[in-house]
This record gives sequence, C-alpha cells and structure tokens, in this order.
Amino acid sequence: METVLIAIGSLVPLLIFLVAIHEFGHFVTARAMGVKVLEFGIGFPPRAFGFYTGNTAVMVDARTRYVGFTGLDDLSRGQKVRVSSTEDDQGNLVARIIELSRKRAEGEELSEEEELRVDEEDLLNHEGKLRSVGERSIALADMMYSVNWAPIGGFVRLAGESNPNVPRSLAGKSPGTRFLVLIAGPFMNAILPLLIFTVLLMIPQEQAVGHLVIDQVSENSAAAAAKVQPEDRIIKANGNVIENRLDFTREINLNGGSMMPMLVDRDDQELVLHVRPRFDTESDRWLVGVIPRLENIEIVKRGEPIWEAVPNSFVNTWEMLVLVKQSIWGSFGEGSPPEFSGPIGIAQVTGEITRDGGLIGWLGVGILLSINLAILNVLPIPMLDGGRLLFVGLEWVRRGKKIPAKKEGMVHLIGFAVLMGGVFLVSVNDISRLIDGRSLLG
Repeated sequence: METVLIAIGSLVPLLIFLVAIHEFGHFVTARAMGVKVLEFGIGFPPRAFGFYTGNTAVMVDARTRYVGFTGLDDLSRGQKVRVSSTEDDQGNLVARIIELSRKRAEGEELSEEEELRVDEEDLLNHEGKLRSVGERSIALADMMYSVNWAPIGGFVRLAGESNPNVPRSLAGKSPGTRFLVLIAGPFMNAILPLLIFTVLLMIPQEQAVGHLVIDQVSENSAAAAAKVQPEDRIIKANGNVIENRLDFTREINLNGGSMMPMLVDRDDQELVLHVRPRFDTESDRWLVGVIPRLENIEIVKRGEPIWEAVPNSFVNTWEMLVLVKQSIWGSFGEGSPPEFSGPIGIAQVTGEITRDGGLIGWLGVGILLSINLAILNVLPIPMLDGGRLLFVGLEWVRRGKKIPAKKEGMVHLIGFAVLMGGVFLVSVNDISRLIDGRSLLG
C-alpha cells in the first residue's frame, strides 16, 4: 500500500504540473495572437470549482435581444450572463443575445430566443460575471480558470477552434498563427528541462569520485572483443573524464551502438581501446560487459555558477534526448518490440525512483516525461497537437484550402479511439507486470 501511495502521490502532481506548463504555452500564445481564450482548465470535467477573470467589453445596439430580462437596467455587477457576440468593422464585440444564466428545469424547452442563440454557429458564445454595466455596453469577466475532478490532464478552450467565422476564433487566424499557438505547448515542455537542469546544476550536491577500475570482464562481451582487461583504470570515454560509475554509464548510453574510444591506464601505460556497446533487451540498456569498482574514493560537494549551469543545461537536455533515441533504436535494432508503458507503468517507475532518489529523482522523472511529452505532441498523431499541426501544414500546402472541419474532426475522433485503445492495452500489460512482481526498472 505504501508503494502505491508513493506512486500516486509522486506521479499525479508531476503530471498536473507538466500538463499545466504545456497548456500555459497554448494559453499565452493564443492571447498574444488575439485568439479569445474561454477557459484554462486543470484536469478534465466535470468541474470541481473555478473562477472568472478578465474584462471583455461588449457593446449593445438595437439588434441586441435579452433573454430573462428586459434591458440593461435590469442587470447589476456580479450577475452571471451568457452572451452571443458578433464583431463590428472596428473589431468591437457587439452582443446579439444576452441571457441571464440559470439552471433549467428538467424537461423545460428552449424559448425562441434561446433556440436562435443555439442555432447561430457564427457567434462568439461566452459567459461570465458582469464587471460593470453601462448605457450601451457591458464589461464581462468571461475567462474561466477551472479545476476539474479528473486529475490527469488539462485543456485550454479557445473560441472557434473549428469555425473561422466566429469572432476572435483560432480557426479564423492564418496558418502561421495557428502553427504558433499549437506548437507553443510542446515548446514549453521542451524548455522546461532546461530550467530544471539549471536549478539542479546550481544546487551543491555530494558525489563520490575516484578511480574507476575494471573488476570483471564478461566473456563474449563488447569489452572482451575490445581487449579490455581486469585492473584497467578508465581515464576517459568519448573524450570525457570518468570519475565514477555514473559518468561511465552515461557515456555508454550516449554512445549507443557506435564505437566508443576509451582511454585506460594499464600497468602505468595509457592505451586507447575501442568498444562498441551492445543493447541488452532484458535490462533495456546499452552494455559493454564489465563490472567496475571505484577506488581512492573522495566525497566532494559540487555546484555550478549560473553562467556555467545555463549552457550545461542545454548539454544535459541534449544528452537526455540522445538517451531516449538510443533506447528506442536499441529496442527495435535487437529485433524485439520495445516495451511501452501506460499510466500505471509510469506511476510505478515514478514511485520507485522517487522512493530511492528523493526530490532529485522525482525531478529527473519530470525532465524525462517533459521531453517525452514534447516529442509526442509534435508527432502527427490525431487528437494531439501534432495531428492538428499536420492539418495546418496540409492547408499551407493546399494554398489556404482547408480540410473540411467535419472530416478533420472525424480523423481526430478515430485517432482518439485508437489512442485510448493503445493506453488500455499497455495498461493491461502494466497490471500483468505488477501482478508478477516485475519492475520496469529491472
């Protein structure tokens, strides 16, 4: 039970944070590009609670219809209203229908005005609380920040995501603008590791350093083929100084299946050996087939100044990307399918790493998940950002001719069904692994 609580308690806040950062990218970019943002939600509905903000000016004229009241004199600050607006030639929102928000009784039919409001697809339908009421205008707090009951996920609800005729809609913007709004989410996930790495590198941390000496060399291994011998002291790998096991493991993983130059000290003579790591499908790692030991151990406390931490954060993020690529390519290269994990498997790994590595381990998982979210959301997968970017690209190739919204929606719907089916299958595999007592960490 303790392991389950650690897994849930470590993964859920992490996912909420990563998704919030992702959606914040969409949110900020959409507002900067003049797209009307209706809601920023953490989690998925039903809604637990929320509050309205903003100060949207809406004009009224002789064509404005009122539902549930007779005129602006009946309205007061703080009342909740639903508004259907058009846009005039000067870019001002003009209300066509203003309706007092209320709960409808069961079986109650829509009035003629309400039916007209529902049928009018080209209006901006927004609701919120009145900030002020003037003679010919109202000011509306119509941007909702919400927290929803389904804790994993999040969303930004934009005006007219598929209808370009809606005022201030996403669909009404140019392909370039829509590209920026859509790519902003993955971009935020891509730069988050840079910020986390910068902070981690600046925090002084104790590490064990010394001389890494080969204790054993496995038969028929990559190291044996390269003539590595017991008692060889590893000085450098890939040109980088090796001070402990972590340094050596990182260089092996970054090198993947390529030849790795390794400088060793053998009987006071320096030799350069060339080792080609081999991918082990059981442990899901690149190995050379040695067991090293650390001698002349010294505990040092190291932290980097910000002018070193910032550039090194780019190096570390790039190395993490390489590790992801090497892991995927290594799995396929060995002729066996890679073992994917769903939410249950990810929770298991997050819990185990958090339990053993504390805050640093938890942040490390966050970095890896953020990078994977960035990659996943730029792939042309229907329903995700990459799938929508694909349709923006097709529109650009077709010189502004859009794919019909219904057809695009159908593709995303099918993609969502396939995606959920995949999540279900890998979750079944995760449950089977848990029942068998196996860990994804080997």
